[in-house]
Parts: sequence; structure tokens; C-alpha cells
Amino acid sequence: MIFEDFLTLKGKDFKGRSLEDIWSFSDEEIENYHDFIQVVFPLNKASQAVFHGHFLDSTELVQQIRNNKEATNNIIKSSHWFISFLKRNMYWNAHSNHNQWRITRVIECLRLLVSDEEADNFYKNVLELLKDNNLVNKRTLDFWKNA
Repeated sequence: MIFEDFLTLKGKDFKGRSLEDIWSFSDEEIENYHDFIQVVFPLNKASQAVFHGHFLDSTELVQQIRNNKEATNNIIKSSHWFISFLKRNMYWNAHSNHNQWRITRVIECLRLLVSDEEADNFYKNVLELLKDNNLVNKRTLDFWKNA
């Protein structure tokens, strides 16, 4: 799969889905499909949860995407899409939930490929969703803070 093509709406992921296809997922699909988050929010390390093997495997590829305004804008758009999902489905506000790992990935991706500012904004938006009813464990909160 060619990440830059996928992130600029010119290509498909390893399952033949475009980024726009994924943005059209229902909440149920977002919740139940576990193989898309790694390509929508790629990192420079392999996933520890899903083993399809697609990640940004060179510093050149990271820089290429980081320097592509269309790709970074779509990563930001994806972060807004995902925060909307989180707002509609607050069951992730629990001691442990797989969406908490996804939140960590989004923060790390934004920091790696877009900017510290975008990563910090996403993190603050997540904390705002929790407000005074935070049920997330301290270890996860620390992961988010340090992502």
C-alpha cells in the first residue's frame, strides 16, 4: 500500500478501501473493524494490536507525508471524524476500552506527521469529552499525556 496516495485520496488501503470509504463507516463499523485505524493514522512503528504489517517504515516516508499538505490536512480531517465518533459513543469512557488505544495512536500520529499543536488539541478535546466523569485508568491517561 502507498500511504501518501491513500492519505491524498488517490489510492486504496491494503483491503481496497479509500480514505473516503472509511470516513463513511457507520459507528458500528468504526467500533467493530480493527484494521483501518493503522492506515488512517499511520505511525513509524508496527501495530502491537493488528498484524497486517503496514506502517511508515522509513524516515523518508515520514518526511514525505509530513511535507504533503493534502495528506496532513486529511489526517487532521480524520482526527475530527474520529473525535465525532467518540462524542457519539462515550462507552470508551471506562477503565479499559480498545478505543483508548486508538486515541493514543491518533495523538502519536498527529505529533509525528502534522504538529504538536494538532496533537495537543486532539488530546485536549478528548479530555474535554471526559470532563468530570472520567472513568479512564491512570495508566492510559499517562499514555495520552506523553504521546
